[in-house]
Amino acid sequence: MSEDCAKDGKGNRELDIRPPLNKTFLLCTLALTMLVAANANAAEKTYLDWVSESTSAIEAGRMPDAVKSLRQALVVNANDPLAHCELGFALLVGGRPASEARAQFSEALRLDPDCATANYGLGLVALAKPDLSEAARLFCQAQQQRPDLDMAGAIGYVRYIAGGNYDPPAENPYDESLQALRALALMRTGAYGDAEAVWRDLQKKAFRAGCGERLGCSMTFDRLRPLALTGWGISKPYSAPAATQSNLTKVSGNVSLRADLTNAREVHIVSFFVDGSFVGMSNTPPFNYVWDTTKTPNGVHTVKIEGSDSTGAAVTTKSMNVAVANKGAARPSARATGERADQLWQRLWACMCVKPSSAVVNYNIALCAAHRGDRDEEKAALERVLAADPGCSEAAKRLSAIYGPSAGASALYEGRPTRKVIALTFDDGPKADTGRILDILRTKGVKATFFLVGKQADAFPETVKRIASEGHQIGCHTYDHRDLEYLTESEITQEIFKTTATVRMLTGRDVRYLRPPGGHEGKKLPNVARRFGLTTVFWSSNCSPYEGKSRKKLTDYVVSSAKPGGIILLHNLELVTLQALPDIIDSLRRRGYEFVTVSELPR
Repeated sequence: MSEDCAKDGKGNRELDIRPPLNKTFLLCTLALTMLVAANANAAEKTYLDWVSESTSAIEAGRMPDAVKSLRQALVVNANDPLAHCELGFALLVGGRPASEARAQFSEALRLDPDCATANYGLGLVALAKPDLSEAARLFCQAQQQRPDLDMAGAIGYVRYIAGGNYDPPAENPYDESLQALRALALMRTGAYGDAEAVWRDLQKKAFRAGCGERLGCSMTFDRLRPLALTGWGISKPYSAPAATQSNLTKVSGNVSLRADLTNAREVHIVSFFVDGSFVGMSNTPPFNYVWDTTKTPNGVHTVKIEGSDSTGAAVTTKSMNVAVANKGAARPSARATGERADQLWQRLWACMCVKPSSAVVNYNIALCAAHRGDRDEEKAALERVLAADPGCSEAAKRLSAIYGPSAGASALYEGRPTRKVIALTFDDGPKADTGRILDILRTKGVKATFFLVGKQADAFPETVKRIASEGHQIGCHTYDHRDLEYLTESEITQEIFKTTATVRMLTGRDVRYLRPPGGHEGKKLPNVARRFGLTTVFWSSNCSPYEGKSRKKLTDYVVSSAKPGGIILLHNLELVTLQALPDIIDSLRRRGYEFVTVSELPR
């Protein structure tokens, strides 16, 4: 206890609450003064505020953001298992070593030995290892602790991948994992039509933009890699919050909280809170409250003093963190309770509960389509598989066989000069104003080729549909416009097929041509393109240096560099390009050129 925390006449330690006069004011002092109007309603974030922020980040796959919020939550209350369970899950999905996630789930169990969510989290860690027997044991233990949380799907999944077959219990339309196991059982009996209906229902639940893998932990049905962990990666090891007990004022026994309201004359009532929970009130000077810290678990806690006027309206607040350190006291769970805490536990459980991966769902749709001889649907489903997980089962092999791999690397810089034709190509769309380019092309009767960024296609689906409906060709410009030169072959495959799957869903079209961002082909793209029979398109005329200049300079460059079979690189949507496009079309036509799409160029 700091010597500056004096004792009152009754022997209680006194946590003096008065305005700080300089930067060296005592650590054990809380200032409660009238604040300026701009700050009068400012409120400190509570433990559950930070956890709620973390839960939202986890639901969106932003695991690094979740960890940042949880570090703040643990400064306020390190004794509630909820934050530790969330942290363990975020670290697991964020790709940190299993030991980091295991440590957080274990700490949650130390705080609350009956925490089923923590045992389930340890089961996920074991399953990811994979240690199937340990995962099954932990899932069963969690189920015994919380019979109301249906964990039959997780338990059944472990049994399935351990033994190869598992007959799920009676139909449960709310448990996706049981539904997936049921669909596999139907396929084993030859009931492919019934199975496909189940898989298609699951597909709707698993869908994400770009047909990417669903966030969190999902079932791969691969014994060697039972879980797909999908979320933003966490690059740095987790470190505990800096605001540990060693850095904070330590309190123990009875502590007198006192407010100095010399400069806050409008305050008539003072309320006292610990970790957001009301503990006492005073409406008479000197506005004291004796806090019995022995009833609060040892650890870091937030003390808040709130002053209200005669109507009960809060006019000023002040908070600080202290470390309760009562000798000989255990540190029991300080579990947050109430409706809000219950809702956060439910949201966390929804994230942690294993479900069939998007890749597995679509792979089985492809198998069902192949069984009934629907090659187009099989192809579409396999594209969605590669968008989610290029390593899923034999999806890449099957799709390569459908497309027909090319014998050599197929790169196109220009067509053969046997006809006076030329192809206009537009990169980086669609965008909000892409319709202005389409208006010009329609007016001039020209068909062009648009190399679309998949993420932009998701943002402007109606524009993609218009591009297709007006007869233009669509090519792939990757999903996130990443430099393919620095990606793995698996990442390149995902970038391509997230876009092709998106375009197919919007237009029903195949996408067989691609253009790497910046023209950076690298060493790996040719292997991927060759495997799936794709053509990599470059250009004979690069307009990039002129699109930021003038309308005339751009037009003059295109006309002077044009040649039969040429491919013109333009961008969607540079203002100069939009202004020059009518002149470019008219000038080339006067020179006898016909406009074609890339696929129509003589090869």
